[in-house]
Amino acid sequence: MKRFLFFILLLASAQITFAQTDSLHVWNKWCARKDTMVLFALGNNMIQVYGGGLKPADIKLKSLDQSLRIGNPEIKGDTVSVLAMPYPKKGKKMRLAVLNKKTSRQIKVIEFACDSIPKLVAQVGKITGKEAQRKDLLAQTVLKSAFPGSLYSYPYSIKQYTFKISTPKGGATIPVKGIFLTKDILQQIKDAPAGTVVEFDDIKATCPECAVRTLDDLKIKIK
Repeated sequence: MKRFLFFILLLASAQITFAQTDSLHVWNKWCARKDTMVLFALGNNMIQVYGGGLKPADIKLKSLDQSLRIGNPEIKGDTVSVLAMPYPKKGKKMRLAVLNKKTSRQIKVIEFACDSIPKLVAQVGKITGKEAQRKDLLAQTVLKSAFPGSLYSYPYSIKQYTFKISTPKGGATIPVKGIFLTKDILQQIKDAPAGTVVEFDDIKATCPECAVRTLDDLKIKIK
């Protein structure tokens, strides 16, 4: 009888552990895909944990490898957050253990991959090439910053830029504060003949708690 009761308790414990693991969500806040466990070398990384049938105060996070360092946990609402610093030169594995703080029971181990960050660039809306159809340019509303080909999504935004255009009928230089393509800019693009190159110069970008950066000039040929 005692063996039977022990078996029942063991089964119940296993079911609770499975339920906690199954409902636990872990992600890097600054990765564009929440289902992809990636940390970015020399970038900003914030690992966030939610669920698992535990209160945030009962969740403990522990790095299992020298290649991953984490900061002190912060709780906001129902989510635990820690700053994460990957050190790929110290090892290939970057594992994070999620534990029950009260029982020290390990709930889940997450292994992160590490990726580098490409150069921050400016782009006109969704246009990524050096040429674009006039109608596609006119359909855009903002000049935005991007890390091309990367899932890194730290929130940089354009602070200012200067639009330049030169055509046989004349030219224009339009300084802009903010991210939007103004009516004057869109009119210049609308009136310019095919083959005209429009330029975005003196592009400044900023992000939370960081200095203003100057991005490379952007040139797009109207097709």
